[in-house]
Amino acid sequence: MHGWVIKEDDLFWYGDAEGLSAHGVENVSGHGLYTRDTRVLSTLVWRMDPDVCVTLDAVQASGSESVYRYTNRPPRADDEPPRESLLVERRQRVDGYCFQESGIVRNFGDRAVRLTVIYEVAADFADMFEVRGFQVEAPERAIRTRVSGNVCSFAYASSDGRTWETQVELTGGSTHAGGASPVRWTASDGVGRGELRIHLEPGGRAEWALAVRPRAREGTALPAAGERGTGLSVSENVSSSLCALASAGEGSRSARGAADDAPGPRGWLNGAPVVSGHESFARWYAQGMQDLRMLQSDFGFGPFLVAGVPWYAVPFGRDSLIAARQILSAAPEVARGTLATLAQFQGERLDPTRDEQPGKILHELRDGELARSGKVPFRPYYGSIDATPLFLILLADYWRFTGDRPFLMQMLPHAKRALAWMEDYGDRDGDGFIEYWREAEGGIANQGWKDSGDSMVHADGSLARGPIALAEVQAYAHMAYRAWSEIYGELGDSQEAKRLAKLAEGLASRFLQHFWLEERGEIAMALDGEKRPLGVASSNMGQVLWSDMLPDDVARRVAKRLLQPDLFSGFGIRTLSAKERRYNPMSYHNGSVWPHDTSLVFAGLVKRGAWEEAEQILDGLMRAQAQFPHHRLPELFCGFSREESPRPVPYPVSCSPQAWAAGVPAMVLENLLGLRPDAPRGALILCPRLPASMQALKVRGLRLGSGRLSVEMVRRDGGVHVDVVENTTGLRVDVIDGAKEVMSAG
Repeated sequence: MHGWVIKEDDLFWYGDAEGLSAHGVENVSGHGLYTRDTRVLSTLVWRMDPDVCVTLDAVQASGSESVYRYTNRPPRADDEPPRESLLVERRQRVDGYCFQESGIVRNFGDRAVRLTVIYEVAADFADMFEVRGFQVEAPERAIRTRVSGNVCSFAYASSDGRTWETQVELTGGSTHAGGASPVRWTASDGVGRGELRIHLEPGGRAEWALAVRPRAREGTALPAAGERGTGLSVSENVSSSLCALASAGEGSRSARGAADDAPGPRGWLNGAPVVSGHESFARWYAQGMQDLRMLQSDFGFGPFLVAGVPWYAVPFGRDSLIAARQILSAAPEVARGTLATLAQFQGERLDPTRDEQPGKILHELRDGELARSGKVPFRPYYGSIDATPLFLILLADYWRFTGDRPFLMQMLPHAKRALAWMEDYGDRDGDGFIEYWREAEGGIANQGWKDSGDSMVHADGSLARGPIALAEVQAYAHMAYRAWSEIYGELGDSQEAKRLAKLAEGLASRFLQHFWLEERGEIAMALDGEKRPLGVASSNMGQVLWSDMLPDDVARRVAKRLLQPDLFSGFGIRTLSAKERRYNPMSYHNGSVWPHDTSLVFAGLVKRGAWEEAEQILDGLMRAQAQFPHHRLPELFCGFSREESPRPVPYPVSCSPQAWAAGVPAMVLENLLGLRPDAPRGALILCPRLPASMQALKVRGLRLGSGRLSVEMVRRDGGVHVDVVENTTGLRVDVIDGAKEVMSAG
């Protein structure tokens, strides 16, 4: 990805290094202003006449604001100002309603100057799938351009009845020791050109502002509001909440109430935990929190993390669930909002055109013209085999972290339907494993997190044929069965608790029989449609450690296998071993490193007591994050080893920020602390660890139970000592070293 993104709610701006977007064929990078999966402004060109500006710096002040500063070069003509006598600042921000750019120019020279501020703008209303280069039949668009006073507007009526209008308003602000002419707009060939002429005396200054306001209205060709599958509702203005989700049919009554009392959208970041004691880790954690706040939207049911920008700023299942789980100790309201939102679109019927089944959690919800008209099956689309068990895991963990019984009971019908899907539709052939098979034309062939078409391979390099049962999905299912067995027991339904425990036990036994490759000391990546194991070494087996379905001896062997140099690059765990036929360090899923994947492996290693291996992985992640700008890990990076490159090699089209990459330091922190909350029972266990590279780590304001927990970890006397400095959680805190309790704090 080339350029910067600023975002607030569903509105985001993706521009080049100067926050601009070229016109027409020059805009090959997809730059522009987006909302609702639609590019509502495709061109934004700014310049001054005379063209004398040179860039001083560019700063992303926050997730929603960027600042660009310029001065002027040495004069090339007599009428140009003396060098470095001008200071120009452009400040861009989005607020969820509109994109704004404010400008200021100051004359530090000793003579008067005359300048013209020029903007060129255009809107193509392209669908996100077109911008991304998908081979889809795009509609021909007749876009009307109109200028009136200081406003230039673009209008388009889509093929399904939705109408768009983007208004661009340019105003001249206050001036000191100078003056400005009225703004003048002209339009030609679909491009608006606005000019503001400025006269500045020595010491003078002038300001201007540009505001871009997209608006959408539904037409009569769309389904009626509230009809199942309409996706996202629209009001006249594209508001900060995307104007809320449509009522999604039966079952929608509960989730709206679930978010009514949730904190404001900025609240959780203002109150997010603060980490200190190790500068690099602290900066990594803080950047992750800021990025996650930028990726937050609210579709009417509470805070929800979209997958990433610029291409995946829409509701997702798997990605959003994992990211919400990663930051559960920092922002439990995000987990709550994510669960409430996804519950609205839980599958209700058998619809092969969208890979939908009753009880299934969606994969992706798009709202662009191509999705609304059915040319792509993403309104919503259910082609995700792992989102449903992940939904159950997040809900169970939210219960353990918060003890929020009213919300648990509110979500209980959705949990029952999700469990039923796992047993009925998830297990396509009745063998006790959960498999996927694409039915939707134009849907996703591989429906696990490694969803590229060439990710499921045999050792000889041949592509596997489905239905496919992924190793990590069986682990997710085992975690879900175990967690909900405990919850049903606590709710007094012993019969269901025993039934789910039996399902978990049977799955673990079958898994060991079919997935464990004894001679290789590895877990197969998957089983193909003929139940043949995909005998390749991959990161999938590392995620299996996140569950407790493996016997201790097998878990130890898997832990050691993961740290062999063909899988561990020195920065993270490769998606596919460097020894495999299909290995390619520059591929999307066949040898690259995904930070979120590595964080789940890290969590699994810590959980299974493989600290030596976990520490090596953490050291790799620490090396990687320190090498990327702003300590921001991208969606993925290439799988080159440290011997091949001393720093991680960026993947060319990686999203950054990406939610589950931004959540990695929070997942790491949770496991360094060894957090084991059981808020329903009023208990919390800490089992702290620090790598040799960290002497201390301090955390203020973890969100657990009904309050906050602050702790300090210090390496001393050959061990890690913990001081609980704040505890308003309402939970009893026990601090243990491994299996041995060493101290207790109230």
